[in-house]
Amino acid sequence: MPTFYNPFETKHRRRTSRAQFKILETSFHENAKPNATMRRWLAQKLGMTPRSVQVWFQNRRAKAK
Repeated sequence: MPTFYNPFETKHRRRTSRAQFKILETSFHENAKPNATMRRWLAQKLGMTPRSVQVWFQNRRAKAK
């Protein structure tokens, strides 16, 4: 699996499950801006990519405004 962007690969949106959402929400209430290490740990724990965790936190902070 390459880590760089592939323009020929189609991407599909992934919804977070309720279990993933619950964990992300609790960690958001503890820290709204997690560092890269925390994002990697959450991604590994939840079966997501670190980038998807980063985007989730960005969207959640925008929603909180």
